[in-house]
Amino acid sequence: MEAEFRFPKRFRVVPREQRHRARPGEAHLRNCKVRVSIYLDGDVIQYFKERAAAPGAPPYQTQINAALRRIIEAGEAWPDSAGAKSLLGNEQFIEALARQVGKRLAFGRADRA
Repeated sequence: MEAEFRFPKRFRVVPREQRHRARPGEAHLRNCKVRVSIYLDGDVIQYFKERAAAPGAPPYQTQINAALRRIIEAGEAWPDSAGAKSLLGNEQFIEALARQVGKRLAFGRADRA
């Protein structure tokens, strides 16, 4: 089994029948499983199910959870926000945008005159 799917030594395995008995504050959210219903693209599910079919591979839901955790721990931003941040730091883009905004404002003023 891959290292990313093994429990660190600091965690203890809680028997399934006792998991619902945890009181608020007793369990860290990272160690709690929450049942949700979401829609995922079929090809995404197929990809993880095919990986899970390999001998000794963890279940597909565990693999999806691990992939999401890697994104969280890497601090990756949503691609659109990362692109916007890089554009806001680009002087050439800001100058071109200012020219376009200026043209539109001038066009609007001429329209009203």
